[in-house]
Amino acid sequence: MKPLAFSLAVLVGVILFAPSQALSDSQPTAAPVTKGQNPDEAAVVAIAEAWRTHYNAGDAAKVVGLYAEDGYYASAHVLAHGRSAIQAYFARGIAAGGHIDYIKPISIRCSGDMGYCLCKYQATNAGVTVDGRVLIVLRKIDGRWYIAVHETVVRDQPE
Repeated sequence: MKPLAFSLAVLVGVILFAPSQALSDSQPTAAPVTKGQNPDEAAVVAIAEAWRTHYNAGDAAKVVGLYAEDGYYASAHVLAHGRSAIQAYFARGIAAGGHIDYIKPISIRCSGDMGYCLCKYQATNAGVTVDGRVLIVLRKIDGRWYIAVHETVVRDQPE
């Protein structure tokens, strides 16, 4: 993979869930529930938007506040386990000037204390735009959704 694509993958290695009391200010406010969407699904959408907002604001600590303490972030270049490893990885992408243009949920399913969200995203770094897919597995802990596993795949970009 080209160095720029690697940097973008790192930077995009991005998205969603799980705070503790110390990080509760990272929790997104619930999004309005749209027709056919249950409150858990609305919470997942709010988390995706909070992830993008915190990342673009350069706040890796707030991004990692969306993950479970024992969460994972995975891409073709990294397997980060736990909040400190995930935060360090995202901080490098932020420092490289990464920007997430959008994160759009495609499919959300929640049942009991588990759920998933499949998203598409677009990111721009150093004037180069890439897109790809994100799969997030969520876990509800003490009534709140957290990102348990987050995997990002950068789509092969046209030359």
